[in-house]
Amino acid sequence: MQKVNNGLLKGFTLIELLIAASIAAILGLAIVSTFSAGFKTYSQLKNGGLTQADVLLSFGKIEKDLRNTFHFSGINFTGDKRRLSFAGFIHRGPSIGRISYFFDTRTGGSLVKEEQPYSYSLLNNSTDGVDSKVIASLKDLAFSYYSFNPVTEQYGWQDSFNSTGGAPMQVRIRAVFREGNEDFEQEKTIPIPVSS
Repeated sequence: MQKVNNGLLKGFTLIELLIAASIAAILGLAIVSTFSAGFKTYSQLKNGGLTQADVLLSFGKIEKDLRNTFHFSGINFTGDKRRLSFAGFIHRGPSIGRISYFFDTRTGGSLVKEEQPYSYSLLNNSTDGVDSKVIASLKDLAFSYYSFNPVTEQYGWQDSFNSTGGAPMQVRIRAVFREGNEDFEQEKTIPIPVSS
């Protein structure tokens, strides 16, 4: 500000106004960029950012069921790259039955869990009494099994397992899911205490 001869202040100089305007512009830009980043994060979470959490929770459910499996007459542990079936405790009852996890391509790619009571599971290929629920939406899913291979007489990972007397030593699950415009892969290996 300039002083006039009689001691009164007349106003701001042009430089003072330019400095104040630039400070206000910098603060405004910082506030706008902060809010825009917050809205972008919110929209990503709202539009599928929880997919990884869904996959991890699904792996936890599969692990719980696999670690509680047991040998039960009439329900063999079977599995291939897309499907896994074994004996376990189902929620209907609760009672013993067949638990199956599989990758369903008919729904656009979903991990599905089926529970079937023991009496229905004795009927081969029967869909009676099956309770199904979608656990997670995925782009791809693959199971593999660590067990003894009688042909090579060695332990190793195989794409399928079929046994009348036990379970594999471990099951590996690999899931591919889409978050935003990117594909992510999640993998988990589950040891089975009652393996053959």
